[in-house]
Amino acid sequence: MRRFEYLVVFMKDDRVLTANGNWQGEVAQGEPGAEESCPSLFAWLAEAGAQGWEMVAVDPEETGTAQLYFKRTHG
Repeated sequence: MRRFEYLVVFMKDDRVLTANGNWQGEVAQGEPGAEESCPSLFAWLAEAGAQGWEMVAVDPEETGTAQLYFKRTHG
């Protein structure tokens, strides 16, 4: 039986802020410049694809924000 693992990403203004609730920036969340320290969406997607993640859904929220849903085969 195939098993999958899942990843939920929150993005804002073409930056990935969290992945499964974990902050992605180099500057601590809430500090000045925190969001700007997060990886660009396109760089993050390239790395995620190289790791086998496949985007399966997008849930747009407010303007410029969305939840992205990924899965990959586990094991």
